[in-house]
Amino acid sequence: QHYFIQSNLRDGIMMLRKLLHCCRPLLSTHIKGRYLSVVHPSQFYDVVIVGGGLVGNAAAVALALEEKFEDKTILLLDQTSEEPSFDPDSEEFNLRVINLTVGNQKFLDRLGAWDKIRAMRNHEYEKIYCWESNSNHTISFDASPMGYIVENNVIESALLQVAKNLHNVEIVRGEEVTNISLPMQQERAVLTLQSGDVLDTDLLVGADGANSLVRRTMETPVMSWMYNQQGIVCTLQSATTDKDRVAYQRFLPSGPIALLPLNNGLFSLVWSCKSIIANELMSLSEDDFVARVNNAFQREANVPPLVAAMETLSEYFQLLEEPPDTPVITGVSGPRAQFPLGFSNSCRYAGARCVLVGDAAHRVHPLAGQGANIGFRGVQQLVSSITDHPEAPVGDHKVLNSYESELQRHVTPMLCFIDGMNKLYSTSFGPVVAARSYGLGVVNQLPSVKNMFLDTARS
Repeated sequence: QHYFIQSNLRDGIMMLRKLLHCCRPLLSTHIKGRYLSVVHPSQFYDVVIVGGGLVGNAAAVALALEEKFEDKTILLLDQTSEEPSFDPDSEEFNLRVINLTVGNQKFLDRLGAWDKIRAMRNHEYEKIYCWESNSNHTISFDASPMGYIVENNVIESALLQVAKNLHNVEIVRGEEVTNISLPMQQERAVLTLQSGDVLDTDLLVGADGANSLVRRTMETPVMSWMYNQQGIVCTLQSATTDKDRVAYQRFLPSGPIALLPLNNGLFSLVWSCKSIIANELMSLSEDDFVARVNNAFQREANVPPLVAAMETLSEYFQLLEEPPDTPVITGVSGPRAQFPLGFSNSCRYAGARCVLVGDAAHRVHPLAGQGANIGFRGVQQLVSSITDHPEAPVGDHKVLNSYESELQRHVTPMLCFIDGMNKLYSTSFGPVVAARSYGLGVVNQLPSVKNMFLDTARS
């Protein structure tokens, strides 16, 4: 009799969940591009993703497409009220762009988002030059494609379009999570929203950025610091269109400066520099700012004597590749913006019934353009860990621990490398400049080593 009651109760709960799922369109409206959903108190979702954006949207779609989640419910909570959009009639580019790797382009294609991105806007490039201001040594990488420059809002919008067409995904915008309670044993995670509604879930995915509430609730230690640098971003117009397939990055003592090709002679500028210099650059007129950008790329290298001797030796052994002919910038298209730069890495990526993805788990310097790319790899690892344990229930601690260990094994070396590169190129001390310059020249002449770096950058 006890078994009969349990069985009927379970069947009743499943019928109720299916009924709520079928009625979901009646509980949701689309008004002026804003997606509003009714969330009932104490409502259960198999997965709750806190935070939208690139990584949160990708997590919702990637999980929903898995067979294991076919009959599950996934809730995407995005605190921002305005839905990301793309205006095809606008020639102005978004300030926030991503240097999307080939591996992550294939990931977005598998999610069904790449065709939508292609219908909006993206730009493929085939070569990148890297050099510095204290040496004439240069390294270049060629591939077809090398990667894709895509605006953040384009990717977000494409993923959101896919998510809206999935029967097992519900989207709530403009709702803030005020409290999270994580279980001690096998209970569910509980979230309280600003509206007073309460949700419980078997798996909480924290995609809520560098100041993550999910991570703070986990009470995990975080290794973090600020760089005393600001990132300046804007769209620049160049004099010609014959360099639209080439990216450029030069390391200055105050930080790296990069030009990422868009189209029709336009480039996205990402200039990382000391905060005092950034504030000065932001205060300049457009003409003065353009002059500083051109000077940063085109001025002759300030080569210390020891480095000059090393370059003579490098030239003898044919290790010296000359710096590139960079595009001449003629103007700024649209506004300029700045943001602080920092590093963080959570000691734990998983906890009881929860995981961290994207900036909630790790934050890196933009010099390698890997921030969002690492976030996408995290989503792929989460899906992989879940599919590797098909019999495990949603939110099982073994699955989450597998996700954490595998992702940290791949991500930690990348984080350390990027941070080390930023520190290595922040000094003009002669012996250090000589060592890094000669090393760069050697790597540029070793195809096997160079290809290893290339494969990592494109993955």
